[in-house]
Amino acid sequence: MVIVKEIDPVAYGKILAILYGTMGLVFGLFTTVTAFMGFSMPDSLGIFSLIFGKWAIVSLPVFYGVSGYFIGLITGALYNAVVGSKKGFRVEILH
Repeated sequence: MVIVKEIDPVAYGKILAILYGTMGLVFGLFTTVTAFMGFSMPDSLGIFSLIFGKWAIVSLPVFYGVSGYFIGLITGALYNAVVGSKKGFRVEILH
């Protein structure tokens, strides 16, 4: 058993930024493909046409990546605050 007593929030934020950015790339790819097939939002809707339109392949990975970074910072700091008063989190690692 390994006991995790603290998580580096910045490193955790970077990991979540990569994971969320990749997820945003997949979602953006599908959204862009559907937009090119004709199921796009009108340009008069501003930011929503950017997110759900033909530029979703660019905008969604950036949005998801930045969101993932800040979620990682917040959850890492919250984990450290909560577990700081406890014994830690036990994880079994198999070799």
